[in-house]
Amino acid sequence: MKVSGYQMFWLICISSIIVVSYLPIHLAAEHARQDCWISILLGGLVMMAVTWVMLRVCMQNKDKTIVVFIKDLLGTVLGKIIVIVYFLLWFLQMSTIAKGNAEFVNLVLMHNTPMIIILLFMLFLVAYAVYKGGITTVSRCAEVIGPIFVFTLFIQLFLNPQDMEVTRVLPIYSDSGWLKILKGALHSYTYMVDPSIILMLFFFAENKQTASRAILWGTGVSMIWGVLAALALLFVTGPDIATQLVIPVYSLTKFISILNFIQNIDALYIPLWVFGAFIKLAVSLFILSYGLSEWTGIRNWKYIACGMTVILLTFLIYSSYNIQISYTLKSTFLVRIFYPFAYFAIPLTLWTIGSMKKRRKLSV
Repeated sequence: MKVSGYQMFWLICISSIIVVSYLPIHLAAEHARQDCWISILLGGLVMMAVTWVMLRVCMQNKDKTIVVFIKDLLGTVLGKIIVIVYFLLWFLQMSTIAKGNAEFVNLVLMHNTPMIIILLFMLFLVAYAVYKGGITTVSRCAEVIGPIFVFTLFIQLFLNPQDMEVTRVLPIYSDSGWLKILKGALHSYTYMVDPSIILMLFFFAENKQTASRAILWGTGVSMIWGVLAALALLFVTGPDIATQLVIPVYSLTKFISILNFIQNIDALYIPLWVFGAFIKLAVSLFILSYGLSEWTGIRNWKYIACGMTVILLTFLIYSSYNIQISYTLKSTFLVRIFYPFAYFAIPLTLWTIGSMKKRRKLSV
């Protein structure tokens, strides 16, 4: 299974935009109000830096997956323990996207359909695509869906100029201050993109140099879209309404009306959202299953993919009836300890150890 640079760009771009669409703008607006776009910008720059560091780690271990090179760098026992952090991270990402997408479909399309039915069909489709073709099938879907998906989302932001007022983002900084802006960035950056997926995807890249540029461009495009989406939302609704919207970006499509003729384009946006969520879920399921296959020694990762789908479905059904679990994503432990450890501490440690080993080899 190999992924071209072009396919890698769309995989990263779609996965990142889907994640940005769910929580970050809402979380940033809760703290930074009309300056939430600054929080999104700061968080985006942080995640770009994290992506760059993770790419350095990947380039040092071009022909190895994260499970293999983390054992080489940290030892078998410690490496197997540390890599569990990324397994949990990918599982959390999958649960967030799957639940958010199911709620979105239930809200805008199937009001009286039980959530379990929506989840069942959605996860079956994801598991089937991964089981039949792995990352090859997912990447081919991404390169077909990607251009339409990204073009439509960017255009959508500029289709309701009659409702936009620049004054809704004023005054800049003075009402919030750096403390609230940084707090908004702290609570939102972890849900913007997930650069950790490249630690597994990079192994399947045909050309490593091309894939590196594609990953950076894909992350950059999604971050630009995130900042523009936050600004467009503030221009149209203002900070008070932005913090109350369940799905802020989707709500923008409801305001679009060009000459009272072009309206209700949310009907076009809905399938694109679902397609994007499918790509993100499929990528996460594949890397989690392939990683667990190497971690456990079970050769057939496809069986693990089917098992993980069942576990995810069970977790989502149970969490929907448990309020404490359903609010896990906003816990202090995840925001202040788990995510910084996964995004900063581990990659920097791996990069440092890899650089030291490389220097020793060159000196010898």
